Amino acid sequence: MEGAVAEMLDWFRRIIRGPARPPAPLPAPSPAIKKDETSFRDVGLVAGATQPAPEMPKIREKAWKPAKAEFSDAERKAILACDPEAVSALASAITSELLKNIDNIPPFPIIASRLIEVLESSSVRTDIIERFVTQDAVIAAKVLRAANSPLYNPTSTIETLPLAIRIIGLTEVSRIAVAAAAAAVFDVEERQAHESVQQLQRVAWNHSLATARGSAWVALQVGEDVQRAYVAGLLHDIGKPVSLRGLGFALVNNRMQSPPPALVYAAIEEAHLDVGSMVADSWKLTDYLTEVVTEHHQPAPRSQLTRIIELVSAVDELRTNPAHREGLLMQIEELSVSFKLSQSQLGELEFELKKTALSQL
Repeated sequence: MEGAVAEMLDWFRRIIRGPARPPAPLPAPSPAIKKDETSFRDVGLVAGATQPAPEMPKIREKAWKPAKAEFSDAERKAILACDPEAVSALASAITSELLKNIDNIPPFPIIASRLIEVLESSSVRTDIIERFVTQDAVIAAKVLRAANSPLYNPTSTIETLPLAIRIIGLTEVSRIAVAAAAAAVFDVEERQAHESVQQLQRVAWNHSLATARGSAWVALQVGEDVQRAYVAGLLHDIGKPVSLRGLGFALVNNRMQSPPPALVYAAIEEAHLDVGSMVADSWKLTDYLTEVVTEHHQPAPRSQLTRIIELVSAVDELRTNPAHREGLLMQIEELSVSFKLSQSQLGELEFELKKTALSQL
């Protein structure tokens, strides 16, 4: 009886469970990854896949924007509103004044010429630079002032030239010496010290110093001669201070009525390339400097050095010159692309230009 009950229970269980199923096969083990192979987890797709692995999103570089202008909108508007015929007439009068009185074109300082030769030599000789600095009171004063400026931030006052030269460095000292020697061209003599000339002379000088510093920085980035770039930046706008000398001479000698400041700004901007060409010829400047002086605003300057000056000058003029030409932003963009300068590098360049003011305090 008990056996019959057991068979019945076993039959009942089989009815409920259904027929027995074969066990599911185990998955085949993955082939071992050798040490010199890259796993799927590492690259996202195995070799030979038809679709590329997803790329990480690129971080877009922040676009460079020029610093706030140091001149007012009213100054800019007044210059743009000047009658073009009046601007051209004043520019022609300035050029004629210089042609009639060629002596108004100052000679290029001999010491500056010698210092430029030293800078362009294969090595800057310490003894020559130190001799120039110690023998010229103006140059010595400027070197000491630069060493004590916020740009170098000395812990105590620098009072001796040897220490100043060590702090600044020989290359920078040589540049200061060249600038100090060339500054004589920008100085307004007592007989030419007219109110409409003095301020513009200071503006022209500060712009030349900034362009020199910035051009040397860009030259270092793109593999151009750094010393040549500095000198070229320093002299690129030499037509402006000489034009202002001619204007001041005419005003002081009552050969011209004092024009409005806006008209002076605009006329000097228009005249400075022609006057610069006269100066380059009078001074017998080398070919590369002559090209920079006469062609740094031309549509298609020839040399890379001239294009460097064009770029740096444009960046500084946007901030400092209310008479700057239209289209500078586009010009800066095109030149920076041609030199493969990034947006952050343009910001660094602008910072270099601002450093010039610190070194002059």
